[in-house]
Amino acid sequence: MEYLWHKYNFTPKRELGQNFLIDPHIIERIIETLKLNKEDTILEIGAGTGVLTEKLVEKGGEVIAVEVDKNLCKMLKKELEEHLNLKIICEDITQISFDEEFKQAKSVKLAGNLPYYIASSILLDMIKKDWIKFMVVMVQREVAERLLAKPGNKKRGKLTVLMDYYGDREKIIDVPPQAFIPPPNVGATLLKIEKRERYKAKDENNFFSVVKAAFSSRRKMLANSLSKGLGINKDLIKEKLESTGIDWEERAEELTEEEFISISNSLGVKNAH
Repeated sequence: MEYLWHKYNFTPKRELGQNFLIDPHIIERIIETLKLNKEDTILEIGAGTGVLTEKLVEKGGEVIAVEVDKNLCKMLKKELEEHLNLKIICEDITQISFDEEFKQAKSVKLAGNLPYYIASSILLDMIKKDWIKFMVVMVQREVAERLLAKPGNKKRGKLTVLMDYYGDREKIIDVPPQAFIPPPNVGATLLKIEKRERYKAKDENNFFSVVKAAFSSRRKMLANSLSKGLGINKDLIKEKLESTGIDWEERAEELTEEEFISISNSLGVKNAH
């Protein structure tokens, strides 16, 4: 990999969270978990030097590889130019909409090593897309722990519950810093996130508002945080919680996704922020 850096005058940028996966066993594990075939369309976030990209174009159908770094884009286009099923997009993933591009796709599988500073927002954005089938992503260990946290775990938060709503997460393998170059300060975790077929909230906006409000004051009891976050009288909140069989003195992290759905359906909050 270093010879490519030298060839294209490239230096990793810490501000972009550039740590490149070099362990061939982990790369194989990603490919294995994706279960690719030639019918699949694959969206790769953060193609980097193309180590994973090359495997994706060999095993899958059309590959859309997104890379924000212009030098890396030049490298990818030159080194992988013989692959006709590869499209490289040199843009910031947070600034692109793929809804038009993928509306005809039977199934889109997402792969990528997500930088810490955008991992949560990218996952929440992508999991809502109708065209996403499932994702195999590398995230920083701390993000993985939040995503996998069960009710009662202090690491459980808004991200956990919203991802619970849309899909199931499975830890594939923990990945040590030495699997990357340059090695990051912390370890990473490879996750598989599989989309659900159907969702149960009567109004998804209500559900999102309730979850956001519940975790906005996470040290407070549920009735207090919901009352403050939604601007609803606390006695009414207590009454609604009682009708759903949920203790108003609980904390947000103690609730299951189903309990949040029950609260949302019971409250029927409109235009909550």
